[in-house]
Amino acid sequence: MRKIVNFFTIMVLLASCSFDNKSGIWTGSDKVSKKTNESEQKLEFVFKNQNNTIKDKDLSSKKIFQFEPPKKFSKWSQRYQNKSNYLGNVSFFNDGNYKKFSKISSTEINDNILVYKNNLFFSDYKGNIGIFSISQNQLIFKFNFYKNKIKKTKKNIKLILNDNFIIAADNFGYVYSIDYKNNKLIWAKNFLVPFRSNLKIIDSVLFLSDEKNKIVLIDTKSGKLIDELYTQPSKTVSKFESNIAIDNDNNLLYLSTNGTLYSLNLINQKSINWIQNFKTESEIIFNAHPIIIQKNEIIISTDKNISLIGANGARIWDINIKSNVKPIIAGNIIFTINEENYLVFINKDIGQIIYSKNINLLIEKNYNKSFKRKINKIEHILITNNKLLLISKNSYFIEIDLKNSIKINAIKKNPFAISSDIIFLENEMMFVSSSKRFYKVN
Repeated sequence: MRKIVNFFTIMVLLASCSFDNKSGIWTGSDKVSKKTNESEQKLEFVFKNQNNTIKDKDLSSKKIFQFEPPKKFSKWSQRYQNKSNYLGNVSFFNDGNYKKFSKISSTEINDNILVYKNNLFFSDYKGNIGIFSISQNQLIFKFNFYKNKIKKTKKNIKLILNDNFIIAADNFGYVYSIDYKNNKLIWAKNFLVPFRSNLKIIDSVLFLSDEKNKIVLIDTKSGKLIDELYTQPSKTVSKFESNIAIDNDNNLLYLSTNGTLYSLNLINQKSINWIQNFKTESEIIFNAHPIIIQKNEIIISTDKNISLIGANGARIWDINIKSNVKPIIAGNIIFTINEENYLVFINKDIGQIIYSKNINLLIEKNYNKSFKRKINKIEHILITNNKLLLISKNSYFIEIDLKNSIKINAIKKNPFAISSDIIFLENEMMFVSSSKRFYKVN
């Protein structure tokens, strides 16, 4: 059966979305059908692919950035903040103050951290799932699901919060639910294949995928397998983990490690809305950043291109930009940094670069030349209170003004090394450092 499934999946991909009325991908129970509405299958480019050589380009003097008001988050209960993975303009004042808390673990922390009701939720390589009280500055909950036979093996655990429950999935194929209020395991299932994606929940259904690009649907209350959907597995292994997002119509967007983006209606009709491929024939390894959905438009950023996809699957534009930084979107502008250290602004509506400038030249213009030798590779780009914030690998914070002209407001070296996801709550930035300490900035 598995061979039939894999064969059929490959044929689906080769057909490039050309399905007949009887086509479908076998799951654990029924078929997932493919929509045949012709208007939804016109996936030609609205704008042509652009082979951009990045060079200096000044912003038009008439250009005014129009961002949504800065958002203040009261909880961070899933990775990438929300179902659409869209962060936008964040409320954070970057005054330069920080508070260092106690160590939360004796071993390395997994990237995926969450905060809810003034508590930090995290996991570590030993398999401990902990809750650290920020107000009390101490660990208040610790749970380890694993037996001695795998005790010394590194645990890569993904977390999501669902009411009073922590749901965890790991690199051994386990998924389990913990009632952290009553300190007990509710259910645990072993699916045998390591899981390799972020977690999303629609109603009481958990969505995740394994390293073979199989999408799994699990009942969050009982742990029962609801269904599973096989997609084409990757022939090679990269650092990229498959990524999941959910649009406003509760369609599941799934970017696999094979470079294929699926739009799936798995709640109501069990149908495939459309498929797009982002891996070229010449590529051996596919690398990408998480899916971002803004106003039902989808931004896909690989290590070679940034692409905009319409809600119906139409590929609107592609821009060839090589970057290892996850882009940020605010208003109708996409901000990124390419591999040659150029800061790049893209008009999302038309797919054109409207500004590009080498970051080192910006630093030279506004600050001492010696800074450019001190600042390592930029790892994060964010929009905070209508300003651009760049964070380097060696924890330099570079704040760039976007109001009147593109200039650097401040550069600050911080005495910490960020080793987890960065999250924002109530005007503050939060993360775990390489010393396993929890930090709040401002």
